[in-house]
Amino acid sequence: MAAPKQGKPRPRPPVADVEPLRESDLAFALGNAASVMAAVVFDGRSLDSALDGVLRNVQMPGVRGAIRDLSYFGLRNWGRGELAVELMSGRPTLKPTELGCLLGLGLSLIWPGQTAKYPAHTVVNEVVRACSSRPGWVAAKGLVNACLRSFQREEAAVVAEVIRTVQGRWNLPEWWVNTVLHQHPDEGRQLLEQTGMHAPFVLRVNQRWGTPDDYVAELEKRGVVGYVEGPSAVWLPKGMSVHDLPGFAQGWVSVQDMAAQLAAPLMELKAGQRVLDACAAPGGKTGHLLECADIDLTALDISAARMARVQDNVDRIAPTLGTQWRYTAKVAPAQDLTAWWDGQPFDAVLADVPCTGSGVARRHPDIPWLRRPQDLTQLSRLQHTLLDALWSVVKPGGTLTLVTCSIFQEEGPLLATAFLEQHSDAQALPAPGLVYPMLDDQGHVHPASPDGFFYARFSKRP
Repeated sequence: MAAPKQGKPRPRPPVADVEPLRESDLAFALGNAASVMAAVVFDGRSLDSALDGVLRNVQMPGVRGAIRDLSYFGLRNWGRGELAVELMSGRPTLKPTELGCLLGLGLSLIWPGQTAKYPAHTVVNEVVRACSSRPGWVAAKGLVNACLRSFQREEAAVVAEVIRTVQGRWNLPEWWVNTVLHQHPDEGRQLLEQTGMHAPFVLRVNQRWGTPDDYVAELEKRGVVGYVEGPSAVWLPKGMSVHDLPGFAQGWVSVQDMAAQLAAPLMELKAGQRVLDACAAPGGKTGHLLECADIDLTALDISAARMARVQDNVDRIAPTLGTQWRYTAKVAPAQDLTAWWDGQPFDAVLADVPCTGSGVARRHPDIPWLRRPQDLTQLSRLQHTLLDALWSVVKPGGTLTLVTCSIFQEEGPLLATAFLEQHSDAQALPAPGLVYPMLDDQGHVHPASPDGFFYARFSKRP
């Protein structure tokens, strides 16, 4: 049988050259930030995990900072960025997903009405250069360039189209916005406004060392502006490295939001009490408990790596605490009492239970894009299980303080109500409840406004 005739091979289309980038190029930072964003939005990885994966290969500290900053910015503006990508490209999802995130990041950077990080022409040029740096992106260089330049020409119409949607108006998933507005008819818009803001840089002053006024005076000596914002809080309008904070290494201050600073004083601790800090990591509240009284404190968390961070916090403040305190660290699931509890009940328990983190989304802009409505149901089951277990280690006459960094009713008022209904020996004590935004004189969210938290407190009837 004769072999089939071979036709002339078809010429392959030319492959555009890939342009290598230096770390110092803005295009390098933009491309890597797009990779981080795609890992969060499309792969479901946390922002911290995605950043760790990218930054381990970057040598220059300034570039690492730029990638981190652009990643946070891109996720904080992904609600509009995603919609603008679809409008400009005509495709529901631009593939590969990293390329869509790169274009969304570029569009967000030149979006009108915000303080420009870079000149618009620089953003356009460097985003296109970033396309040229990877084989999977280079073929779309012309499309990305056309989308960015079309946006500049049609800016007003595109912006109007985007902000007509719920997602575009608030830069958040539609289900998230609708849930907040439904559950908080009076404060919902302020909560959504706060989510889109940069988180404030707030310090907790160690009362064993001095007062907030004392610390503001220390800052003034170094030309740094700080404001007293509560019994232990100092707000800095401009953030800075903890290594540059006076007395940080000596335990004078810790970085902690004002909402989180409510926990330890609320417990009204007394010297000699046996106290449990459940779900303790990363340890901000743990340190505050030790600063408030000479207690016998047990810190518990499921993660050994996270408990190491708690230990670091305790070690840093330890020289300020004197000699009448005790600290024990244990790694185990809080609900598995046989793995960690010695049978001796506690005078006070702090139950900072896992939650969606909806109240701290401005600090973690990945949260709205990682969470789904069904997460509320799944986490609610875990929260009830943990509270049941922790209630059993509270001595008669003792107290349990419930904390969540959430603004969702299921993880706040509804959780506390269900707990009371299920435990006839529990009595509600005064507590802040939901912590709402602090407003300025014009009725807008104050830059130092506390995170969204929920607090409830219960005593066990003898």
